[in-house]
Amino acid sequence: MISRVHSNLALEGDVADENTSVSVAPLMITRATPLAALFVCSFLSAVAGAQNAELPPIPPGSVLASTAVPGQHFPRVFPDGRAVFYYRAPNAKRVALGLNKEWPMTNDGKGNWTVTTDPIGPGIHGYEFHVDGVNVGDPAVQHIYDAGRFLSHIEIPSPDGDYFAVKVMAHGDVRDKLYYSSVTTGWRRIRVYTPPGYDQDPTRRYPVLYLMHGAGQNEDCWTLEGKASLILDNMIAEGRCVPMVVVMPNGYAYRPGEEPPLIPPARRPDFSKAFSTLGDVFSKDLIPYVDSNFRTKPDRENRALAGLSMGGMQTFSVGLDHLDEFAYLGGFSGGAGAFSTEPIDFKTFHNGVMADAEAFNKRVHAVFLSNGTEEAQMMRGVIAFREAAVKAGINVKSFVSQGTAHEWTTWRRSLHEFAPLLFRPETGSSGNSALPGRQIELGPDDKQVLPEPPYGFDVVRDDVPHGRMERIEYKSESVGSVRHANVYLPPNYSAEKKYPVLYLLHGLGGDVDEWPLFGVPHVLLDNLIAAGLAKPMIIVMPNGRAQKDDRSPKNPMEAAGAFAHFEADLLNDLIPAIESRYSVSSDRVDRAIAGLSMGGGQALDFGLGHLDKFAWVGGFSAAPNTKVPSELLPDPEQKASLIKLIYLCDGRKDGLIFIGKRTHQYLKEHNIPHVWNVDGNGHDPTEWRNNLYYFLQRLFQ
Repeated sequence: MISRVHSNLALEGDVADENTSVSVAPLMITRATPLAALFVCSFLSAVAGAQNAELPPIPPGSVLASTAVPGQHFPRVFPDGRAVFYYRAPNAKRVALGLNKEWPMTNDGKGNWTVTTDPIGPGIHGYEFHVDGVNVGDPAVQHIYDAGRFLSHIEIPSPDGDYFAVKVMAHGDVRDKLYYSSVTTGWRRIRVYTPPGYDQDPTRRYPVLYLMHGAGQNEDCWTLEGKASLILDNMIAEGRCVPMVVVMPNGYAYRPGEEPPLIPPARRPDFSKAFSTLGDVFSKDLIPYVDSNFRTKPDRENRALAGLSMGGMQTFSVGLDHLDEFAYLGGFSGGAGAFSTEPIDFKTFHNGVMADAEAFNKRVHAVFLSNGTEEAQMMRGVIAFREAAVKAGINVKSFVSQGTAHEWTTWRRSLHEFAPLLFRPETGSSGNSALPGRQIELGPDDKQVLPEPPYGFDVVRDDVPHGRMERIEYKSESVGSVRHANVYLPPNYSAEKKYPVLYLLHGLGGDVDEWPLFGVPHVLLDNLIAAGLAKPMIIVMPNGRAQKDDRSPKNPMEAAGAFAHFEADLLNDLIPAIESRYSVSSDRVDRAIAGLSMGGGQALDFGLGHLDKFAWVGGFSAAPNTKVPSELLPDPEQKASLIKLIYLCDGRKDGLIFIGKRTHQYLKEHNIPHVWNVDGNGHDPTEWRNNLYYFLQRLFQ
């Protein structure tokens, strides 16, 4: 596998004579053979005799490998992980496949050489053909850069590969950029991922993850082999991570006159100078360039550094020396102490930055270390560092990839686990443990009464009309400032028609963008309106933190009181602003309010407390700011006729479910019709998105 080639070159440092073959796992390319010559030989060999060539039969039950170039019929993959390889060499006497080991190939007598391997396991595998003693690439597949050279490769589908699959959804962009380094006195290249919607809203800024490759790789590897852009696209669409910019630089940096190490190295390379130089490139050149040319949040709280193998070592070497620049660190099969099992003295390690564990934990919000189960021996230094850090009181988040080695499957999974940790408030509403709760106790009424939404309900569709999102300003006399809100207008919005309005409130750590990012109400409503399942309506998504500086503080509980103050802003400033700006109905039966977590509590408090203003109320995972039921509806029988809908939901894994339970029980005792849906989720975006799907269908009917 490419992974094992990479590990041997980057970490083991095999020694070889200048003119002898270097053993690098499956590949046996000699140093004396120029790479260009290999590809020329491969191309000429493939072309020779190609005219009138009769291809071997396609093996039944196999599919074309995803890495094959257009117009080719091989290599092929079976469902059990076996692979079929083909090479055309009419004049060759012996051809073999080099993949993990040498596989002799069979000639059909017409110059077509084929072999079917045993199951070789999911993931990326590098290979070559050995044609009469010459190692050549496969002209029928795409080539990637790894282990210091270009390689033919095949990918065996992984059973858990859905998280990096291409899906029908909004996708981000990957851009190639050049920047000049004053440290290396030369131009350097980066690949930059920008999330979906980056170009549509020129006012929005994003946090940044700097993502490093491994030894013998380059800045292309995370997007080509690592599928980083697809992993981020999928997680952003699912609400599992915050939209972010990802910068993938080249990890090799040398000052004028410094010599880079050979690849493969004659001995284990000394990276100390290179890492020091890279740190200077980051602080003096790269970070300033990125912050000047992309809409970033240019502070350490919104900056993370992570990498694989050598890139993991760089993460801790550079990151710990530049904690004024980074607040999150991630090492995938790499990190501090990679080459040593000697005990680490945290009092002196990196000038003692980790000596005070409590202070370090407050400053660095996530330290993440991962490895595959099949690389434990190679990662013994990293594992020793992790164990020592935990004993010293450092908050380390660990991930172990089952059944994988020093390979891309490990690193893809690691990114998938690391990204959700980034750029979230420690107590935020978009995580699985947003607020402290109680022990969960379920009763007979606490059950799922609505099915899971259909597949694709939250996916942007090209075959339906789309509404539009606007960011508005309004003057708030209650707060004494100009405030903002996101407003969704349905498809074909017309000033000639009066529309009902839903006011949709975010959670404790959120803001005006939380619902659009994690709940995608605009997508849900576009699809529902097109299907005739929901009425066209306007959705207003304001900032429920009613204070002049309405940004979420590092500890969101510090601003909890401002959520109660939003009642005056909503009633006296926001609703009048919406009704003066848009063609909306001002009748209470055409006005709804709902929210998630802290916003769910606001919706219940304000909605049921002002039934002269609202007829439809929804509380999704309502937080403890929710009033006790007897205060929400002190005279339920008298108010029942004013209520069109009360919709309550919680996940059975949510420690705050007791809030919804007590409200449901009170409404049931007083015969107030309502929806009480308890599904299998937690305090998370899946819960809120799924229930918004059903809530929207019930509004204004």
